[in-house]
Amino acid sequence: MPQSLDVTVERVVVDTTCLRGRASVDVMINGHRTWSIDLVSSEGYADGCWTWPAPLRPYLDGVAQIELRDSATGELLASADVALGTSSDPIEVLDSGNRHLAINKWGRLGKSFEGSENTLRTRVLDRLDELVAFCEARDLSPFVVGGTLLGAVREGKILGHDDDADLAYLSHHTHPSDLALESFAIERELVAMGIEVVRHSAAHLQLTWRHEDGTVDAYVDLFTAFFKPEGIINQPFHVRGPMDESSMLPFSAVTLEGRTYPAPAVPEDWLTLNYDHNWRTPLPGYVLRTPGSTKRRFMSWFGWFNFLRDYWEGRYGDGPTPADHDVRAADRLHCVIPPGAPVLDIGCGSGANAVHLADLGHPTVAVDYSPAALQRATALARERGVEVDWRRLNLAEHRNTAELSLLIRETAEPRHVLVSHLLERTGSHLRRTVLRLLQTYVRSGSQVVVALDTQIGPDFDRTEAVTWHLEVGALKKELADLGLTVSGIRPLRETPRDRARGTVMFEVVPMTSRQPANPHLPKETAR
Repeated sequence: MPQSLDVTVERVVVDTTCLRGRASVDVMINGHRTWSIDLVSSEGYADGCWTWPAPLRPYLDGVAQIELRDSATGELLASADVALGTSSDPIEVLDSGNRHLAINKWGRLGKSFEGSENTLRTRVLDRLDELVAFCEARDLSPFVVGGTLLGAVREGKILGHDDDADLAYLSHHTHPSDLALESFAIERELVAMGIEVVRHSAAHLQLTWRHEDGTVDAYVDLFTAFFKPEGIINQPFHVRGPMDESSMLPFSAVTLEGRTYPAPAVPEDWLTLNYDHNWRTPLPGYVLRTPGSTKRRFMSWFGWFNFLRDYWEGRYGDGPTPADHDVRAADRLHCVIPPGAPVLDIGCGSGANAVHLADLGHPTVAVDYSPAALQRATALARERGVEVDWRRLNLAEHRNTAELSLLIRETAEPRHVLVSHLLERTGSHLRRTVLRLLQTYVRSGSQVVVALDTQIGPDFDRTEAVTWHLEVGALKKELADLGLTVSGIRPLRETPRDRARGTVMFEVVPMTSRQPANPHLPKETAR
């Protein structure tokens, strides 16, 4: 007999007697799995009192049947009919394409195979087949890993809670520099084939395929794997540990949805290293925890280019906010540069500033690392009937920063720069990279305009980058190391948000004993 659940907008509570002997349970909302709880590997969940994950909470407004089911058998353990919040509509956890979402292994909402149409499995495997053939044609020794290998070995099919396909290639190289160069060469070939590639590190690529409307259809990850001479197998970002070469080579074969794929010689050894000794037990709520020593090693060797990428993808994927239409920074830049001068918008987001500058007659290049942001930006430019040179670049990757530095040489006159609410929303390491780029532009004679939130607001949340701030004094210290400073600081006071966040605009200029007023700047703001 199923038990009753105690459900509020904060938590789910169940009598622990129904959890005995269970490895994993699924929380269902109106018939759809939205959250899985690992009772074996995770601490603190066996008490039967679970706080809703933060990404789910905004959806908990309406009526729903909440069920708790065994992840392995589907057995109904407990249920409750609830009304949460103020809405009388059924609770649905959907993306913009009406696909059901669930908490994934990263603790974020994402789509999964079980929440998508059945043909997605076929399309993903078709892409995986193409990538295997690509690697084999280049003697790259591909083999399936991660959830793809786990699904093949444990069930012979794609795991319902998975969301992509995972492929690695066993490199002959052992030095990080050689491995990185090999990965860069692979990336260039894939891009030349018209495939959208996101680089997560110098040893990890994500290949993306989209529908005609620009929404994501499928992902396939391509990882670099390699042995070190001391008998350590490495597959950034997560797998590192001792392994006999006989556990890897010669490759075996596994079957996935009726298709055959190369796999480690002893798949069980790889899966134990990738997950743990519980890998045979279905644990949809399993959380991948990479040891700190492994993280440090791989970040030192191959970097990590993902700072806040998923946050911005989610934010722009959910739709624009009122702040995305604020073009005052673009107007400021327009005031301080000659008519028709070329401009660069760094961290353009959904493109409002870039489109506005283009509409004002400035040849505009705009860059961001979020595909979702650039999708919105491109649509906005099309709607306004203006041309903008949109570029997906990640400033955490120095090759991309170098590309932006070379823009200076593309025009006879200086290309001026807008940096709107970027500097306060990056970590200190990435901000220094951006400031060095600004130094290059300032030295070439460019005007650089910055918009910045300088005060912590009442809505501060460390997980929400839009609530972060950076004091002007702290920024001036960082600029001083590069021979730069700020000029013409103008506090913004037009909106309640401006006043709460201490929003300001200013120029970045060379450090001199006296800063002259900009001849293009209105006198009342040239201070």
